[in-house]
Amino acid sequence: MKDFFQDHPLQLAIVDRNHPDRAQVEHYIAQRYSLAFDARLDTFMPTFMALMDNNQIKSLCGYRVAGDEPLFLEQYLDQQADVLLTQVFAKPVDRHQLIEFGQLASFSKGFSSLHFLLMTQKLVEQGYEWCVFTATDPLYAMMSRLGLDTVILAEADPSRIPDAETIWGNYYQYQPRIVAGHLNGALQQLQALFAARQHRLGGIL
Repeated sequence: MKDFFQDHPLQLAIVDRNHPDRAQVEHYIAQRYSLAFDARLDTFMPTFMALMDNNQIKSLCGYRVAGDEPLFLEQYLDQQADVLLTQVFAKPVDRHQLIEFGQLASFSKGFSSLHFLLMTQKLVEQGYEWCVFTATDPLYAMMSRLGLDTVILAEADPSRIPDAETIWGNYYQYQPRIVAGHLNGALQQLQALFAARQHRLGGIL
């Protein structure tokens, strides 16, 4: 699989619960959600993928594997996510090949799309095929601009989440919805997008 950024200083770091930068990552996420939504997060994704530039965090996104534990967003659904995706996409979806994205925070303008590409590439390399996530209006609009093919599964109903207003502040005013997609399809679209961008810039990103 071609790596468009093999000569670029940006790197993708995997930050699990035992990583030395874990406390810093959780602080960044809590701070960003507090500023954006007046949220008071007290639980975090088990693993984060951090886009790093010379040890400086540029963008963060958490994920969990459905085969390891229940997904947070399954509280919004009437069925398990893998069962619902099997119905929606009319093909078997293995729970161990399904991941949930969440707690995305970008600290520098323009890095989110690159972060998506590198994350998707890493997850596909690890054998994951499907993703689900909760997208607010701004995130959903950005993914649409990137040309990513997704399916809306449900609206995120705060009445299904204990203490939703206390924890999540005004997050639900941004019309979050549950979205699903195929990781390899997203990877192909993002690779094509960045290849075209690289071509326009004469091979320089």
